[in-house]
Amino acid sequence: MNKLGQGKTKWLITCVMAVLLTACVSNGQYDNKDGEIVLPDKVIEQADPPVSKPSRRLGPEPTPGFKRKMLAAVNAARVGGYTCGNRRMPAVDPVVWNEQLQQSAFAHSKNMADGDYFNHRDKQGNRVGERTYAAGYNWRAAGENIAAGQLEARVVMTGWLGSKGHCLNIMDGDYTEMGMASYTNNSSYYSIYWTQVLAAPF
Repeated sequence: MNKLGQGKTKWLITCVMAVLLTACVSNGQYDNKDGEIVLPDKVIEQADPPVSKPSRRLGPEPTPGFKRKMLAAVNAARVGGYTCGNRRMPAVDPVVWNEQLQQSAFAHSKNMADGDYFNHRDKQGNRVGERTYAAGYNWRAAGENIAAGQLEARVVMTGWLGSKGHCLNIMDGDYTEMGMASYTNNSSYYSIYWTQVLAAPF
């Protein structure tokens, strides 16, 4: 998991596999087309953030059913406590849906699909923190899970909760809000790309 603090970035270069996935992705290179996830990204801001300016809407509003199912899956783990790998995480408060985080998630999913890459850092060099500011969200903590190739959101959630690093991101008590989105481009390697953004505002 990546952390940004006091001007220093610490990279954890371990690669993790999720349940039902058969290969690992490192540095954006693809090993198969069965569906992938990569290590989650987390940044913590320790100084006053720049003031963000909302961008125009980038994607469609997710259906109420999608929001409800994703929040239910995330919050069932959070409020009940969850074992992430070999680490038992205590119950934490549920998160609520945030449209700006959903827009940040959509933008990154679209960028990955259209740019045919799979990485937390986009081709402009931005990470979740910069993308979330661009969506108009001033955060004190922000994290991101990504996946690719899975056709259904429930399969994505099963994979994330079955992966220790992604599960720890979901169970992080620093976060109070979330957004999630997918984007499909059939000419890209994985066709469908998923992004989940969790954050807490200042």
